[in-house]
Amino acid sequence: MKLVNQYTIPFTGLKYGEHEFKFNFNEQFFKKYEVLEADGGKVDASVVLIKNTNMMKLDILLKGTLNIQCDRCLESFDYQIYHTGSIVIKFGENAKESTDEIWVLHPNEHEIDLEQYFFECISLSLPIQRIHPEDNHGNSGCNTEMLNILNKHSFKVSDTKKENDPRWDNLKKLLNNT
Repeated sequence: MKLVNQYTIPFTGLKYGEHEFKFNFNEQFFKKYEVLEADGGKVDASVVLIKNTNMMKLDILLKGTLNIQCDRCLESFDYQIYHTGSIVIKFGENAKESTDEIWVLHPNEHEIDLEQYFFECISLSLPIQRIHPEDNHGNSGCNTEMLNILNKHSFKVSDTKKENDPRWDNLKKLLNNT
């Protein structure tokens, strides 16, 4: 079932049982959430809603690619996103009882807005350090020119002379005496 309202599932008129919903994330979504630091991409979400008499369960699958910038060579590359999750939805008066996996909705609610949940799942799927993946031969996927420049200007321990500072030697003597 394709939804008109972007990331919302209207559950009031649904029969008991299993229902599947599809969502797509495109340039518009990534522009809205610039904090993702993604230049674009295409992510698809599949949500299976299981509706019972007093609760619902959502099984969520996010899959796609994001175009992100490499932290090492600063070139863009496509990063594969894959996330699975579940949410149990109960009905009650106190929404403060909600957790990450259990949402409590007021009995008068008639739809579930998943936009913030999708954003969080996509952002948590990104690695902290974003570097080109290696190719099939184990070589870095980074720009070789940039890697050569980085290696040329990087600090190496062998570049410095290992000289003993006599002040440290005297302090070490004090430690050894005790």
